[in-house]
Amino acid sequence: MRLLQGELRKLIKRPATYITLGIFLGVLVLLFVAVGASYRTMATLPADQGGGPQAQAAIRSLLEFPGAYGAVVSFVASIGGLFAIAYGAAAAGADWGWGMVKVAVARGESRSRYVLTKLAAVLLLLVPASLLAFLVGLVAVALAATLAGIGLSGAGDAGTLQSLPWMLVRSWLALGEQAAIGFAIATLARSQLAGLGVGIGIYFVESFAVSFWPEYVRYLPFSVVSSLLRDPASTLAIGEQASRYTIDQATALLLVAGYLAISAVLSAIVLERAEITE
Repeated sequence: MRLLQGELRKLIKRPATYITLGIFLGVLVLLFVAVGASYRTMATLPADQGGGPQAQAAIRSLLEFPGAYGAVVSFVASIGGLFAIAYGAAAAGADWGWGMVKVAVARGESRSRYVLTKLAAVLLLLVPASLLAFLVGLVAVALAATLAGIGLSGAGDAGTLQSLPWMLVRSWLALGEQAAIGFAIATLARSQLAGLGVGIGIYFVESFAVSFWPEYVRYLPFSVVSSLLRDPASTLAIGEQASRYTIDQATALLLVAGYLAISAVLSAIVLERAEITE
């Protein structure tokens, strides 16, 4: 507990914590406001230029409650995943650059306990960060819906509000898995820049590869996040085509937890076997 409290204090004081969160919240707000502002424009554009009723219907599905709750959760966990990778890499890699790993080992700290406690601190900080992002996202959606002239009448839907806690838990797990991957890569490379670059590189490669090998890529770390966040009812409504790109939510949950655990174990093994001379 002493070590965990120390890691939490260190991470809270680091500028990367606030810079990463601040940039992400700004991107989230700008994204939803831009979508809301474009709604009326879509009506004046022909379908071959990305406008028309279908384009407006797509925007309404994002901004109209109660569906907007799920949209915000999905945006927080998917787009926020890039920032989670960056933050996980920064948390693990910075200690190598500052020589903190050598200091911890020299004072007799267990290597595995040290790195796992640091990862646990990152995951704990993602709890308030994901909740804050969700609340800011709701405000942004309400503003965007107002700009688009879409009402907020469905915001009090009882069924959606009851399922909201589980949606938020899934969002946190998705962010945690992605942060753990960035953390593990940075630990392996002993560099936060390597963790950031390689982690984001894998994210985009996997995003493109899903179009070519969906049957296999859908089981990879970043693709299972989409399946975890997808509403089962929506998946059924899309039909057979969706099954090529997604897996059922229970399997996705197990895989997300598994990838998170693998990242944690890999980080511990790497640090246990590392020769720390500088």
